[in-house]
Amino acid sequence: MAAKRKKRHNVIPVKWVNRNGIPVFGKDQDLNQIFSQLTLEDHDTDGVDGFPKKALTENQKRVIKDRHGLPFLDKELHLSDMFKVPEAAVEDDNADNENFSELLESSLKGKNQDTLLREKRDRDPPRPVPLKKRLKRYPPPQNQLDLHGLTAMEAQSRTETYLRHSWRNGFFTLRVVVGRGLHSEFGAVLPHVVEDLLVRLKRDGVVLWFEWDRKIKSHSGSLVVYLNQFD
Repeated sequence: MAAKRKKRHNVIPVKWVNRNGIPVFGKDQDLNQIFSQLTLEDHDTDGVDGFPKKALTENQKRVIKDRHGLPFLDKELHLSDMFKVPEAAVEDDNADNENFSELLESSLKGKNQDTLLREKRDRDPPRPVPLKKRLKRYPPPQNQLDLHGLTAMEAQSRTETYLRHSWRNGFFTLRVVVGRGLHSEFGAVLPHVVEDLLVRLKRDGVVLWFEWDRKIKSHSGSLVVYLNQFD
């Protein structure tokens, strides 16, 4: 009995198998070396103790799948079989390649380089993505700039520097806090200054869109700015 359980040197040394039937290897094992040592003779063993595979019953032949539709590995399945491409798949792939080659040859037949370039140039350009659909891709504000306590000139300079720097660094959505001028003797000034700046940056291609936080300028103390990161 002990002789039967003698392992060959090229059989995969598996320590144990998890509940899904997947062999678990040691962290110090070289998988490349393990699979390179496999021989055709190993396909007749279960890869653990050198015993021949037992005949599969009908229940064992059923493919058990998880909730994602992926099949569990059978304990009787040798790992080297996982990397074999079925002959039918190879034939289908060759057929697809032949069909693609025929289609490519027929599409290029009788056309020179100038004709192909002209066809490409004359194609209708892709339709632009509507603004509303583009804005749906944007996340909530990722950062914000608070302009409380700054003069109009300081607020304009600080905001432009902040937005351009954020645009170059890949930010998408920002909030700029301008206040409502409740404690100002002459009313709110910063909302007008920042709004004029955002209109200019929109023309420059830095800003895609902006809107007041509460939809109405007089009721809002901040703006949400969408930087133009999808050209």
